[in-house]
Amino acid sequence: MTYVRQSILALVLCIPVTLQAAGGTTGSDSFSTGCATVEFMAKMLAVNLLLPANHDDTAQLQSMQASLMELNRLVCQSVILTDYTRYESRYGNGRRISSDLYNAAWYFPNGQMFMAGAGRDVTVFYPNGRPLSYHWTHGGEPLFWPGGGLATSRLRVQDEAWFYPGGQVITYEAGIRGGRWFYPFARLDGRVGQEVISSNWGADEEYFNYLNFDATGRPFMTRERIRRKLSLSDEDLLDVAAVLLLVTRLYQAEDDARQFVPADANITGAPW
Repeated sequence: MTYVRQSILALVLCIPVTLQAAGGTTGSDSFSTGCATVEFMAKMLAVNLLLPANHDDTAQLQSMQASLMELNRLVCQSVILTDYTRYESRYGNGRRISSDLYNAAWYFPNGQMFMAGAGRDVTVFYPNGRPLSYHWTHGGEPLFWPGGGLATSRLRVQDEAWFYPGGQVITYEAGIRGGRWFYPFARLDGRVGQEVISSNWGADEEYFNYLNFDATGRPFMTRERIRRKLSLSDEDLLDVAAVLLLVTRLYQAEDDARQFVPADANITGAPW
């Protein structure tokens, strides 16, 4: 399946590669890092669309996702990176993506710079001009949602807090198997605090709270076992945006979430 192949590729290229220093890499390595950055931003946008903050502009988020999809299709899905693709790739509106995908800046269809160069310690921007990260090739740097909210103070660092686009806590223990993860809404029993996904998230045979709805649409929780695709490693749990997309698949929402994780994959890659 196309989605399976794309998602496996996304996993191979994903963040561990992106966050390595660019020194000593080839142009091809830098290009792969650039496409890994596209994949990661796509996951952040997908989560934000599914779980927007009150101030988020959904139409703008959808437009940004379309821009990333076009960039991915024109550049990152190429089986062979020809000289024409490297130097002359253009969007449907005629705007050139980059004068050199190996060594020069990349741009979005609206003219906003994506990054000053792939595989470099540069600021990476969303299509709306807000930063994803100010120092992309450095681990331990702040990461932001498309609307400007803080996602985490230290990307790719274990035992670090992550926050939803609306500011609610996702977890205080990213990258820790058996950590405590939360849904972005208040406890259904009326007590203070957010509803817990699991107090031992990712740990095989532990329990998690599964969100159900009765015939009237009223939500309620049941306790289910963490097995198979929900059994995650510390490394998996550092990719918080991907884990959240995995959680959305549990509920078969009437949106594009179902295609984010192919049936035989443990964790998501890009959502297309």
